[in-house]
Amino acid sequence: MEIKAGRKKWKIAGICIVLIILGAGVSLYGNSRGGKYEVGQLEIIIDGTDKARYAPGEEAVITASVRNLTQKKADDILLEMDVYHLGEAAYSQKQSLVLEPEEDKELSLNWQAPDKDYQGYLICLKLTDRKGNCIAQDTVGMDVSSDWVKFPRYGYLCDYEEEENTEEKIAQMNRYHLNAIEYYDWHALHHEPIPEEITRQSPGVWEDWSGREIYGETVRDYIQNAQDRNMVNMAYNMIYAGTDTFVKDSDGNPTPASDWQLYFAPDNERGEGMFTFQMGSSPSGNGNLFFMNPLNPEWQNYIFSQEKHALEVLGFDGWHGDTVGDWGKMVDAFGNPLGTSEDGQPVYEVKDTYRQFLNAAKETLKGYYLSFNPVGAQGIEQVNTSNADVLYTEFWPWDQDREGMLYDTYSSLVTEVERTMEESKPYSVDGKGKSLVVKAYINYYKTTGTMNAPGVLLCDAAVYAAGGSRLELGNGNHMLHVEYYPDDDIPMGDELQEAMVKMADFAVAYENLLRDGQYTTGNKVEIADYPTSKDGQSDTVWTYTRADGEHEILHLINLLGTDNEWRDERGKKEAPTYAEGLNVKYYTEKEITQVYMASFSFESGMSRELTFEQGEDSNGKYIEFTVPVLEYWDMVYMK
Repeated sequence: MEIKAGRKKWKIAGICIVLIILGAGVSLYGNSRGGKYEVGQLEIIIDGTDKARYAPGEEAVITASVRNLTQKKADDILLEMDVYHLGEAAYSQKQSLVLEPEEDKELSLNWQAPDKDYQGYLICLKLTDRKGNCIAQDTVGMDVSSDWVKFPRYGYLCDYEEEENTEEKIAQMNRYHLNAIEYYDWHALHHEPIPEEITRQSPGVWEDWSGREIYGETVRDYIQNAQDRNMVNMAYNMIYAGTDTFVKDSDGNPTPASDWQLYFAPDNERGEGMFTFQMGSSPSGNGNLFFMNPLNPEWQNYIFSQEKHALEVLGFDGWHGDTVGDWGKMVDAFGNPLGTSEDGQPVYEVKDTYRQFLNAAKETLKGYYLSFNPVGAQGIEQVNTSNADVLYTEFWPWDQDREGMLYDTYSSLVTEVERTMEESKPYSVDGKGKSLVVKAYINYYKTTGTMNAPGVLLCDAAVYAAGGSRLELGNGNHMLHVEYYPDDDIPMGDELQEAMVKMADFAVAYENLLRDGQYTTGNKVEIADYPTSKDGQSDTVWTYTRADGEHEILHLINLLGTDNEWRDERGKKEAPTYAEGLNVKYYTEKEITQVYMASFSFESGMSRELTFEQGEDSNGKYIEFTVPVLEYWDMVYMK
């Protein structure tokens, strides 16, 4: 079923399936032959789950809407709820349902999550007649995890006016299963997140650097509504910035903080003098950023104290630290190195300060989460080997990785997600590595219309397949396209919005196949009559192979008829060429007993078992099977 068909067609246009998990195959129901109802006469749409994440053993509430589209009473309908974990049935229940002619009815169903931690599930609600013929169905993902750090799903907020409907915005974000929120530019000033007069009892009102009014009660309402849905609230701020009034007093004289500043080294061709940025016009005269030395102990004591105070007063769950990327060699205010590394070597580049700074912050902010953004992935190796809880990077296509390769293709993002997972293993909760949160502004120069679905979905597919996740959704039902979040004014169209819901469901339901200890393999893959590549080349089917202790996994990412660059600046990227009946030959020495296919854009994300044959040729042993369709991204997993 194609994404472009729209939401209702996802639910009713012949996609209902019955999986015979331990049996011989799959039965598909189109129009119910011999049944009383035809597909399309009844409709069911899942509104969502009550929380973004559930603790093991916690009770979940699933809400849905059902509708009788006929003028006849439907009094012999069964509502089935089936829960699957990686294609295997985990729970099932049935109940009778009566619908009056043209009746709309709201449903609420409960399910107690299993006790096993860090597990993803797909919940299917289905309307059938008494003969078992499927008339309508819908699915939703569900995450059972005691903490968000293993499977981070980051969203954002940036509007804090008095009349904000905080409950509605959080509810909209909950439908995407976002389990953490970056509160962007919520603070007064970078060096003083909240004014001195703000207290728990009196949250008050303040202005940010641009003059926007920030209502403390609105921030707290967001936090409370989010915590009720098991979302974590992260207070954004740079790790090393102050504004004008921090480095000069009211008479224009330098303050003690001016001794903490960063300066371009004499041999740095990118600038001279103090390291500073101009943000824009500021009514309070705080439109400039002045950067401090992250290794200066006085700065660390100061900013850690400021952050801790703000977290406590407003009830945040942690600090989301930010940077402005790599600007080359720096010195302190007295011309000295910024400090020394753990092995005693002088440090001149800010990106080499990250691990020490983050570990000091984590030690000081005990009980609070810490996430961090090394912009452009510059210094990411330091962050990967730090005690930061969640790893996060804002990519730009002109930045380079450690080998000097540009971060301009889907493959370049994938490589960094893989490397982050590997390097962070010793610092992760289960030794399997940390899942990198990728921020990449797809339609950066788009000024009118809506976000372009192909660019968004292909980037998401590549990142999720590699074991990462994306920060792109938030502020209710919006999607980022530029780095200053309040300028977020290019909406998602209806089709993209529905696709993103299904992408979110899929990423949650199959999180244990996507980012739970998987590693990349070199298995050879051939697809008859289609060009393929192992590194995501333009105009090919990208055959990206992964594995874990129980599965071999083949991701098919469709780049047919399109390019491999993730930056779709003006929203002109064409949708990949739709492919059907792909005859796949997958080479493996493992003994494969079952093959399944799943996709966010096919059959509501349900797993379909595929028949396969075994063979051997000059390239080795293989299995051969047919993938029915490839629109953007299919995942084939083999046991």
